[in-house]
Amino acid sequence: MRLSQHEMIEAMQNDDAAYDGKFFVCVKTTKIYCLPSCKARLPKVQNVIFMRTREEAIASGFRGCKRCRSEFYPNTQPVWLDAVIEVIKRADDKKLDEESLAGIAGVDISTIRRYFKLYKNTTPLALHRKVRLEHAHRLMKRGADYLTAAYETGFESASGFRDAFIKQYGYPPSLRRLRNVASEEAIP
Repeated sequence: MRLSQHEMIEAMQNDDAAYDGKFFVCVKTTKIYCLPSCKARLPKVQNVIFMRTREEAIASGFRGCKRCRSEFYPNTQPVWLDAVIEVIKRADDKKLDEESLAGIAGVDISTIRRYFKLYKNTTPLALHRKVRLEHAHRLMKRGADYLTAAYETGFESASGFRDAFIKQYGYPPSLRRLRNVASEEAIP
């Protein structure tokens, strides 16, 4: 499919990810090539040329953008992201702090937050809270009272657990309610 100059400029100006991989935006003044969806500051149109392939951009002397990771497209996700997500999923019985996640990833916590927002549409601590609440929900479905479930999943206060649970599930963490939900789910 042949794209017009106007279409490519419009895709670049709108950070349109639908065009990623169909062409690359090469900025003559910086000698960097980006994906059309790159969130870096928009270059002046007169300083841009478009290339069909990454190889063409590299052969013309451009280097990949560190912001959109265009040199790794289509796998632009950083290698440490899966490791951090795995640690979060395994830690369903305790509270994690951001410093430990930064140590695992080997990058600054602001970088971790940025990539979580970009790829997971959440923050690392919000994902961790969701994982812990799901584990507490399973414990209560198996018969644990909500205080036991709260403390076994790393919540330090019953009221904090209750508030987080209501926010996640829309109802308070009572055993009777969970049994009713479980029986409703079993009915076809």
